[in-house]
Amino acid sequence: MDSAELAVIGLTCNLVGVFFLANSIIFRRTRKVIEEFFDVGAGSLGSIRDYSLNKIQVVIGFLFLNTGFLLQGFSVLDELRERITTVLVCLGIVGVAGLVYLVGATYSRRNFRRHLREFFARNAWDFRRDMALTREIGGLLGVRHGQDTTVEDYVRRVRQELGLPPEPEKPAMKGTTLGERGRRLRDDIQALPGR
Repeated sequence: MDSAELAVIGLTCNLVGVFFLANSIIFRRTRKVIEEFFDVGAGSLGSIRDYSLNKIQVVIGFLFLNTGFLLQGFSVLDELRERITTVLVCLGIVGVAGLVYLVGATYSRRNFRRHLREFFARNAWDFRRDMALTREIGGLLGVRHGQDTTVEDYVRRVRQELGLPPEPEKPAMKGTTLGERGRRLRDDIQALPGR
């Protein structure tokens, strides 16, 4: 390979590197995002404004850098003697980047679950208060629900998956039997959006 092939391969590496750098810049620390989502800790409008502006700047910079790199690559394309080899090496780099992305995405999901578990271990949370959110948390943790799943059973399984102790038993509603209460709670879960 002469310098032209190396330049194209180097430019391909730059594209992949810029993609990962841009992704890392636009995301915040997972713990902070979880705390803000669940209204724990102080937030400010300034941080939201700065985050939004930063994200737009990163996207614009990303587009300009990629356009420049692609134009540089095309400018030396005619000088390549081994085009097929160079294209194959570039495709290999993109393939490796795809594998690295998949590994990173898997790690990220596991890391997010770990942060969720840590958050709920430190902060008391009433899972019955927002069943749609509880179902979303359960979905992230792989907790399935069926037609005959009651709210109590689903909340118990989500808490168990998070490594939390079981909630103390609450007395049954006055004027209803336990079977009627279970059917009513099951009907409430089925009435949630997405069912």
